[in-house]
Amino acid sequence: MDAFSPETLKLLQSVLEEAWDGLTPQEKAGTSKVQIASRILEVAARGERDPARLRNEAVSAAAALTMP
Repeated sequence: MDAFSPETLKLLQSVLEEAWDGLTPQEKAGTSKVQIASRILEVAARGERDPARLRNEAVSAAAALTMP
């Protein structure tokens, strides 16, 4: 995997914090911040840099993990 620039790392960190803060307690109980970060990195590795799209992908993944 290619390395991310310092600016991209700041963006990804911000997206992670926003995504985590936006989760419900139930969603947080069913996932971890590491899993959310992994999903963000996975999407970013494919070239996505739009914060809203990165956040949506992360939140969607968290929601899928908490479904019964």
